[in-house]
Amino acid sequence: MTTPRKKGNKWEISYRIKGYNKTFAERYETLEEANLRCAEIALEKKRGTLKPPDSRTPVRLLTVAQFMDEYVREYGVTHWGDSYLSANRHRIEHYINPAIGSILLRDLTAKQLDRFYHSLLTTKAVVLPGHTNTEATVGASVIEKTHTLLHSALQKAVTWGYIPTNPDDASTRPKINGNQREVWTPEIAQRALMLCEDETLRLCMMLSIGCSMRIGEILGLTWSNVIFHEDGSGTIRITQTLKRCDKKTLEDIAATKGSEIFFRFPQQIARECKTVLTLKSLKTTSSNRSVAIPSTVIKELLQHRELQNTRKEELHGAYEDYDLVIALDNGMPMEERMVAKAFKSFIKENDLPEVVFHSLRHLSTSLKLVASNGDIKAVQGDTGHAQARMVTEVYAHTFDGNRREIANKLDHLFFSPSADGKGEEKTDLKEKLLLAVTKRPELLQVLTALTEE
Repeated sequence: MTTPRKKGNKWEISYRIKGYNKTFAERYETLEEANLRCAEIALEKKRGTLKPPDSRTPVRLLTVAQFMDEYVREYGVTHWGDSYLSANRHRIEHYINPAIGSILLRDLTAKQLDRFYHSLLTTKAVVLPGHTNTEATVGASVIEKTHTLLHSALQKAVTWGYIPTNPDDASTRPKINGNQREVWTPEIAQRALMLCEDETLRLCMMLSIGCSMRIGEILGLTWSNVIFHEDGSGTIRITQTLKRCDKKTLEDIAATKGSEIFFRFPQQIARECKTVLTLKSLKTTSSNRSVAIPSTVIKELLQHRELQNTRKEELHGAYEDYDLVIALDNGMPMEERMVAKAFKSFIKENDLPEVVFHSLRHLSTSLKLVASNGDIKAVQGDTGHAQARMVTEVYAHTFDGNRREIANKLDHLFFSPSADGKGEEKTDLKEKLLLAVTKRPELLQVLTALTEE
């Protein structure tokens, strides 16, 4: 191996590797960096681990921004869906890189990560197209997801041998009190359905509550996936979702693991657009499911189909028929932002408690848990969650009326003495309750919560 020599404004070293006929050369900005590399090469030769250099930046000179770009390119594109990929690129571009992107990866410390996470609390959120709140700061969920992204990326840096340990293991994120999603009571939801005069919005609400469907699944539902049986029952096959996707993200994913897109809707505006409206596959295998339709929702679907067929006849060839259950008057798809806007206006006009549309799916999950006497697996089958804990920890909401009823039953069955003073009946009830808890341990959480109250 030659000693470093000046080549223009840089220092060059050259060396040979056993098994290769060519001589490898590398250039560095300073003599100190070149000498350091010479020492590394000597050590790697002694250990037998020396490999040819590639075109990428040497690891010791790799910045956080350069590494995050490599992490997304080498790992994210092949392992993430389009939504997660787009969101993570946004977090890297607008939050991570401006704050810590210029720091060398090897020099990144837990203290710097602490400062970064706490600075996000007062960082002005980047306004995305379609959003109007220009004064909002970065939300709790964004901070949480940014931490998850950075931690997993730095863990991959350890796996790849770029850094010895993950500095994020020792970092401290700010304490954030996440607000629980507000959910209507069953009585308020029933009132809302009675008040809603927009038949399309009402059907969307009924599909969310009755069939536990996400808004994208509702808007991507086609009549070919709605099955009406001869006995009057019905089933919905949930196999796709309607989503506006970033074109570049779709191209990157398609180049590595194939397309997730079933159909691309034609662009409705003349100017070039970075996104495209699509029917795409669901995010997990468990999301593909069949859901039994409540009879009331079946009647609403049949009435909606009649109205839609009337519109088709009135418009003749001007109706763009994509077989969508929920569509605009001309047959074109209705986007999520349109439903969200209509739902928000409906709530305001009728002085209803303010909730977001997705909260109806939370309500649906809670109602089905009550109706099924806590059959978590059956409810999980309807909601399409990959993990049962999502049903109990995130989507299940306990209503005050249900909790009072449980407390009254518990008091009668367990705590109150029997009317005739016989201890045998009380003991028998205790045994029954203990047997129930043994069979279904999740009931213990309910009992503990009631005792604490």
